[in-house]
Amino acid sequence: MAAETGQNLFEIAYPLFQRVNDNDFEYVYRGYFDHSITKKILFLADTNIAKVTHQSQATLQKRIYYIMVEGLQNITHHQEEIANDREFDKYPGIFAIQKNGEKYFISTGNIVANDKIENLKSKLDIINSLSPEELKKIHREILSNGNISDKGGAGLGLIEMSRKSGNKLLYSFEKLDEEFTYFYLQTLIPTDASYGSREHGSHSSLESVKQLHKQMNADNILLYFNGFFNQENLLSLLSIIKSRMNMPLTTIKISNVMVEMLQNIIKHGCKSSPETAGVSGMFFLGQSGNETILTSGNIIPNESVKMITERLNFVNGMSKEELSDYYDDILLDFDTADAKKTGLGFSDLRIKSDRPLKFKFLPVSENEQFYLLQTSVKTKK
Repeated sequence: MAAETGQNLFEIAYPLFQRVNDNDFEYVYRGYFDHSITKKILFLADTNIAKVTHQSQATLQKRIYYIMVEGLQNITHHQEEIANDREFDKYPGIFAIQKNGEKYFISTGNIVANDKIENLKSKLDIINSLSPEELKKIHREILSNGNISDKGGAGLGLIEMSRKSGNKLLYSFEKLDEEFTYFYLQTLIPTDASYGSREHGSHSSLESVKQLHKQMNADNILLYFNGFFNQENLLSLLSIIKSRMNMPLTTIKISNVMVEMLQNIIKHGCKSSPETAGVSGMFFLGQSGNETILTSGNIIPNESVKMITERLNFVNGMSKEELSDYYDDILLDFDTADAKKTGLGFSDLRIKSDRPLKFKFLPVSENEQFYLLQTSVKTKK
């Protein structure tokens, strides 16, 4: 079963990457959310936003950041409401940023108890019916009195998301079973020129979030990250993994393998421009039985394909004992003349995962290819 799941994740990796990019996703995180993890997500997402906003757009960046905070708090709030049953472990949430032209879309998806839906829907409809002046007035009432009028029967966080964006909140409910429903929420954040127009978000972009979420759930992807990778955000990604996994010894092994895979993206990937904050790519974890499957993907130049292929074939062709001996030798001989024997990182990855490294190259342009790499780690509780 684990092998079948791994093969499936290997086959869907590039279509998944295409789907994310074709739908204008700047950043996607699918997994478990808590206060510690959301701090890391905010850092990673804000890093991605910073790469495309200029000094003149500082107000826009602050507005986006504030709505990201509120959206992530909304997810954790609903998880905490049902935390006693721990049911949310079965239904991981999703957080996504899309950019279409000059507009940003912040979307979240998380489970809510079915008996909360009518009240939540009523709050959202009230917010969407109010003018900017009315929202401002209700906001002042909440801060000064600690309560709100009948007309403003909505949570402060949702009110603030609408106020800060200047737009209405787009939402959708997808029933899961007799107890729970997925609640999807999207906020449109425009540039200053159209701020305060009270638009809805985009039904098509929210639908793309829902479909992406559905696919990730179906394929049992525990954690998915799409965005820009660099040495700085590598540490935050590792922190998320450690917070997400609940098996200490296994977490160390997965973290070690993950470091090598992320370093591989950073080392070989193409930058979209000199100003880019890192290398564009994706990384995700899947699980089946006692196997955690790690998959990475990124764009590389054509001239790197031969070298990477030779190094991967070299380490895959050795037995465990041969690989261990080779690794010890290469640590003492960095000046080896054999090009096939310079892949120290691949050797380390092969040793730590104790699995062959699966890889594939797919043409994406005349000069570039999509480089897919996958391995797995056996997890024992």
